[in-house]
Order: sequence, then C-alpha cells, then structure tokens
Amino acid sequence: MYEDEITSEQRVTSTWSDLAAFLAPVFLSFYAMAVLVQLPRTKLYRVALLPLVFWLSLRAGTCLDFSRGQPELRYFNKGLALAMFHVALRAATWTLANEPYVKRDHDRARSSNGIADKVNSKSLADNSNDIRSAMLNGCDLCYNLRGIGWNWSERTHIRSPTFKIESRLIFAVLSFGRSFLYMTIGDAMDLTPAGGSVFDPSLPPFRRYLRSTTMTFLFGYSTYANTRAVYEAISVFAVLILRQSPSRWPPLFFSPWRATSLTELWGNRWHHMNRSWMVALGTKPASRILGRVGGVLGAFALSGLMHDLGLRAAGRGCDFAAVFGFFFMMGVGVIIESAWRTMTGRLPSGIAGRLWVFTWVGLWGNRAADAWLTRGAVASGILPEPYRPSTLIWAFFTGP
Repeated sequence: MYEDEITSEQRVTSTWSDLAAFLAPVFLSFYAMAVLVQLPRTKLYRVALLPLVFWLSLRAGTCLDFSRGQPELRYFNKGLALAMFHVALRAATWTLANEPYVKRDHDRARSSNGIADKVNSKSLADNSNDIRSAMLNGCDLCYNLRGIGWNWSERTHIRSPTFKIESRLIFAVLSFGRSFLYMTIGDAMDLTPAGGSVFDPSLPPFRRYLRSTTMTFLFGYSTYANTRAVYEAISVFAVLILRQSPSRWPPLFFSPWRATSLTELWGNRWHHMNRSWMVALGTKPASRILGRVGGVLGAFALSGLMHDLGLRAAGRGCDFAAVFGFFFMMGVGVIIESAWRTMTGRLPSGIAGRLWVFTWVGLWGNRAADAWLTRGAVASGILPEPYRPSTLIWAFFTGP
C-alpha cells in the first residue's frame, strides 16, 4: 500500500484547506458506508463505494504531512497512516456484512462476565434500519471501535469497571486525571529522542540483551500508557459534550502484565479496537482454507501489516521482518499454546505461564522495538517541548 519510505518532502504541509480537501472526503465516504451497513439490501451499494473509500484513505495517508517537516513529529504521520488504515479496513468489513448493523442497549445486552451476548439482529431491526435512525447512529458507528452498544460485538471481551460511576461529571474528572497521568508516563518514557537503538554493541552479550529487553518492555508500557491517555481524553469529550453514558466507556485494557498465556494477553487483556476487521478480513478467510491455525495466523498477520505500514509512514524506511515477524510469531505462540492445551487440558498458568509470556514477547519484541525506536516512530513528543508534562513537572519541582 505504501512505498518503503514516505518522506515529508513527498507530502503536503497540512494547512486547514488541505485538511478539508483530503480528510473531509474520507470521513464523508466513511460515514456514508456506516449509514449503508445499517440498512437492509445495500450490499451492492457498499461494494460500489468501497474502492472510493480505499482511494481517498490512501491519498490522505500518503499526501498529508502532519509533522510539518519536523523530524521529531514523525509520530503524527504514523498516526495518520494507521487511522486511514483503520478507515479502509473497517469499510471493507462493513462491505462484507450480511446482516444490517443494529444499535442496542448494551447494558441489557451484555452478560455479567463482560462478554457481549449474541442477539438476533432481525428482532432489533424493526426499530433501527430506517434511514433517519441510520443517519443518527452513523457517527457513533464510525468511532465505536469495539462495537459497544451494537449487535456486531458478539463474543467481544469488554471488562466492566471496578467501580461503576453514573455521574458524568465525576467520570469526566477521573478520566481527565487518568489521561494526564498516562500522558505524563508516556512522555517520561520517551526513551530515544534521537532515534537510538535498544542494542548497545559495546556491552557484553548478556548485558546488551538485558538492556535491550528492558527497553523493549518499557517501550511496550509506553505504548499502553499513550493509548490509554488518548482513550481517556476521548471519553471525557464523549461523556461531557456528546452526553454519552459513562457505561459506554469501559476500561480499554485489563492489566496486560498479569497475563499468564499469550491467548489471555491478546484475547482478553489487550485492547480490542482492531478486533472487528481482524476477524472479518484475517481470521474468517484464512480459517476457511487452513482451519483454526490459519485463522489465528491470518489475524496476527493482518495486525503485522498494519504496524509495518505505520512504521513506513514515519518516513525513515522500514524493517518488515522485525515488525511483521513480531506479530506473526505472537500467532505462532498462540498456536503452540493451543497444542499444549490439547495435550494437558489447560493453558499455561501461574508463574511458569507468566515467564512463558515474558520470554516469548521479549524474544521477538527486541527487534520490533528496535525497528520502531531507531526510526523515530515512537520517540516524538505529542505536545510541544515547553508544554510536555514531564517538562512542566520537572520545572515545578526544580523551580526557576
């Protein structure tokens, strides 16, 4: 989809007019697809619209320069590319849908263990598939990545919050605090601002790989922190401005560091924002050919392609083997666990399971983290230097 390197010189500096010219058509076509997927007998229209959504997403992702020519802001071009990838693949998922998407009361449609119960779309369609309702619900469908409140989120693990909060104001205040906290953590863990490597060839092998593995897990936690910061900030806007219920914004993660198996890590504890299109475009097609093994590898392979695309968009080349290989090998690890469960009757657990997860993730994560960090794809401050949380906190405690 992208060339090996997309430099800032090949992009258009993002002025307001450029943003309108490139992004408005993307979101209008995406919104039109969101409306159509809620209506019966619209598959032909969705098939016809899909190439346009693909082209508009590709154009925006490759032409706009959100870094404004500043190397330390390449992070924004990566974010733009990933967003356009999501738009294109979610539109493809909607095109393949055989039944209309239906909005429902997710509080009543979710079981006590946090897994969405299966609901018959036909029983709900009478109240939801007219054009007016589809247009009103279209925006919610566009940014509702986990399908909360929709019939297409069946079997999705969504954890209930530890403490249920009904007050919008209290929820917004707590979410804002969490957003600032995790933004500060992510900012403070900006490990290699100059694009340095996790590997130090001057160190002996044991210390070299101990250092690189430590930095790999710090990089993983930084990704977790930044993702949570953005999610919490969006939830504040959705609850206060859009007047959504706090119950529509349950926790995004569930303590991924506590996972005792790869199946648990990626299936239950990591976020599920990519799950719908990974299942529709990766798991289902591959499983028809290669069974469950193919389905697992298909989903992780698609995830690997997405992350490789994000790295290319940073404009400093790519390392396909490292980035794609990491996610593909996560799928291989899940298959190994499945074979282990067949032989023993259970997945890895306890201390041994946790060591297994850390070993497998660390083994394949070293090169992937190095690929991202050396290319400056994650070492960019989201906020300008004077306003970075770590800078402000340091200035507060050290004084003028």
